Amino acid sequence: MKRNGRVLDGRGTSVAEPVSTPATDAKNNLLRDAAERLGNDAGGRRSGTNQVTLERTVKLECEARELLESPEFFTFLRQALRRERLVGEERNALVLYVVALSALLDRPLTAIVKGSSSAGKNHLASRVLRLVPEEAVRDIGSSSKTAWNYSGDDFRHSVVYLPERDHDPGVVHSERLLISEGRLIRTVTVAENGVRVAKTFVTEGPIASISTTTRNRIEVDDETRHISLWVDESREQTRRVNEGYVSPELRLSDGELAVWRQAYTLIKARADVPVTLPDWFTIIAENVFDGSVTSRRYFPAFIEGCKTIALVRSFKKQSGARRPRKIKVDFTDLAIAAVLFEDVFVESLHRDDDKNMKTRMAVQEISDKKGGAPVTAEELAEHMSISSDRAYRSIRAAVDAGAITRSNVPEKGNLKTYLPADRPRFVPDPADILARIPQIAKPVVFIHPLTGEQIILRRRKKQNPSTRRKRARSSSGR
Repeated sequence: MKRNGRVLDGRGTSVAEPVSTPATDAKNNLLRDAAERLGNDAGGRRSGTNQVTLERTVKLECEARELLESPEFFTFLRQALRRERLVGEERNALVLYVVALSALLDRPLTAIVKGSSSAGKNHLASRVLRLVPEEAVRDIGSSSKTAWNYSGDDFRHSVVYLPERDHDPGVVHSERLLISEGRLIRTVTVAENGVRVAKTFVTEGPIASISTTTRNRIEVDDETRHISLWVDESREQTRRVNEGYVSPELRLSDGELAVWRQAYTLIKARADVPVTLPDWFTIIAENVFDGSVTSRRYFPAFIEGCKTIALVRSFKKQSGARRPRKIKVDFTDLAIAAVLFEDVFVESLHRDDDKNMKTRMAVQEISDKKGGAPVTAEELAEHMSISSDRAYRSIRAAVDAGAITRSNVPEKGNLKTYLPADRPRFVPDPADILARIPQIAKPVVFIHPLTGEQIILRRRKKQNPSTRRKRARSSSGR
């Protein structure tokens, strides 16, 4: 209580007055919200059980909000996935997590994880989905293929997981309709009072979809509707997986998993807030890769990825329990989305032949080990454990396909060397785009989602003509 401007405790002793901060205000709001949800007992006092539940609920929400408000959110996500026995595959894992979160929006993303048998496709997907509440995921692989017919609106804003999609064309067709049309209408015959009657069931979308396949290319109607993610099948990754098996990290506890799932729940509660694009996004649209009609599907997917990341980062932009009235994608959201999705879309657009791509990847790996130096056919043969003749055939095919290029000038008797061919970007480099947006004057600072390093992007100052002339005269000695 207060007396003469002083705060007194129950014994009348003067104590320090509590200081109101955004953190304490947010916690108090959480306490009030949780208490309202739990309700009071008949006597107007919370029961002991309810009090314990209240404290656990508030603690869980506080920890989830702290996670979401951190600029290192994606760093913590990578660490959590490593604890869940995921080795490598960090970019693919973060993209899949964004895909899962996009289920909460009106135009969710869909992804296919591709790779050979035993490459870890389903392990990758299942590790990511462990961090999502169980009720938000519909595993079609573990349910009847007729589940689509009777589900009603049970799939709305959920993540549909379809492992090994090649095994049941009927399920794939249903998924395709639900993705493209936003709903699935089925008329089936059922028994009612001993009589067989036709009944129509409507499964409502939208859904985010994550599936796996051993095929490099699937049906064209599905290929362009999904983001393709190829798992790492390199020898280095195989070695990392084997090493991780014998020296595993401590797995996430039930409490730590609960925090990640609560974070998803908090994001879901905010998903109805409109997410808009700034005017300068037209510059991105004008400079996106237009060399393939597939870009017409990939660019909207990139936009939805930006919006999903903006939804996550809205907790950092406006901390506490208050909901924003609207969320606008900012340049940091764009930069993070570019880091995660650029290589994914580039690979999807240019990976026409799996054999040539494997050759290119092998040349890239060898060159990286040599500090960017070019690669010989003998080095490729040793790296891929194939004969020299086969290495030369692979190189010729990859050169013809434009996957790799000759790095030295052809001369009689010289050793031929090769490097991976450059591929055009899908979205322009954020550092280049920043120079064209006068509305953003301050440096853009963010944590790189894959490395954890702080990135600072600054606008490049443009010199006016008179300044350039003065510097030219000075350098010429006039």
